[in-house]
Amino acid sequence: MKTRTFLTWLALMILLGCKPATRFSSRADMALDAKPQNQLQQAAERWIGVPYRWGGNDRQGIDCSGLAVQLYKEVFHYKLPRNAAKQRVLGYAVRAPYLKAGDLLFFRFKTDEGTEHVGVYLGHGHFIHASQTRGVVIERLSNPYYRRHLIVIRRILR
Repeated sequence: MKTRTFLTWLALMILLGCKPATRFSSRADMALDAKPQNQLQQAAERWIGVPYRWGGNDRQGIDCSGLAVQLYKEVFHYKLPRNAAKQRVLGYAVRAPYLKAGDLLFFRFKTDEGTEHVGVYLGHGHFIHASQTRGVVIERLSNPYYRRHLIVIRRILR
């Protein structure tokens, strides 16, 4: 009986000891990813309602690329170029299913190829941008209007 109990205990220890380590490391990875995402969300909320001002760079008024610059500076301590066209060539392209908080979303609303707009992905299907008519707002990326005008996603960090 003692041998059977010992063998059962030994088998249980072996089975428990053989769990893949990735279960634990993936949780740690999720925690690391969640921290910048939470910081980005908090920083974004502080900008909500700031009016749009072309060339603006502060809480008195800000444009889309200025907002991206300020969020990257506050959250990631990274200096982005000041205009959307220069921001668009940084990092590497990412496809929509693989979005991460902090990815830059570039939109084209007019037929003029030079006209671009940038937003910052916040996670969970939301992004922040400086709307010319509503100021700084958070939107759902699933909105058909934004989906139709999205031209490229760029990952700058990670």
